[in-house]
Amino acid sequence: MESTLIATPASEITARLDRLPMTRHMWMLVLLISLGGWFDTYAIFLTGSIAPGMFADKIFTPTTVSLFGFTGLASFIAALFAGLFVGTMFFTRAADRFGRRTVFTYSLVWYCIATLVMAFQYTPNGVNLWRFIAGIGIGVELVTVDTFISELVPKRARGKTFAIQQSIGFIPVPLVALLAWVLNPMAPFGLSGWRWVVIIGSVGAIVVWFVRLKLPESPRWLAQQGRVDEADRIMRAIETKVAAQSGRPLPAPEPPVAEDPRRGTLSEIFNPAYRSRTIMLSVANFFSTIGFYGFANWVL
Repeated sequence: MESTLIATPASEITARLDRLPMTRHMWMLVLLISLGGWFDTYAIFLTGSIAPGMFADKIFTPTTVSLFGFTGLASFIAALFAGLFVGTMFFTRAADRFGRRTVFTYSLVWYCIATLVMAFQYTPNGVNLWRFIAGIGIGVELVTVDTFISELVPKRARGKTFAIQQSIGFIPVPLVALLAWVLNPMAPFGLSGWRWVVIIGSVGAIVVWFVRLKLPESPRWLAQQGRVDEADRIMRAIETKVAAQSGRPLPAPEPPVAEDPRRGTLSEIFNPAYRSRTIMLSVANFFSTIGFYGFANWVL
């Protein structure tokens, strides 16, 4: 039986968000969320940069003696991407259950702790295990960052905000290479330089975690969960700050778009209406991941 399209609390919150101007407060929210992606990129792209230091410490070798050998650098790369796969496939739904802000914040803590522990491992198995665990947290964070931004900014600004988020997110690529170039030949306080490169990323992320506690929960997610009063309270706080910064009253919201009130399911992406797009995007992401991240990990 078909469901009747109606204006839901979530669509009403969406209408209120979509009419907001992008003031300083809105851009600050985007910046705080983008910092999560900053450290995710730092973690992903440090592989090639710290590899010489790992070779010098005789933890890994440049080549792998067998397909499933754990002494070659390939196993270190594989551990990260295995963790990313597990995180994105099996844990990102936690953001739908527990909230964008909650999962966004604690996946960062997960990554920080796991990466910090990895920095003090002295065997291939130990390094790979904690790299895998860190990868799970990074996988969850990567998906939640995009969702969080899309639910906090007006639809007309999403293209620009995602462009800025990506620009901020890829600043660590040259930075981690520079840090590794400086620190790899050194051993400050008796600790190999590559370990300091890893520690800097994890400690920096912990500092940012405290800053990002100021982020509100997504009012759209709250409304979808039936927590309408909380959603309205957060929305009113955002509207008050935006109106004060813009210096003029906010325009009235457009009529909310009617939508299906039923909760969607994962299986819907394979319905005839979406199947071709699902296949196309799956194939594109499969090969872009190999071509971009795989190539970058070997070359950098």
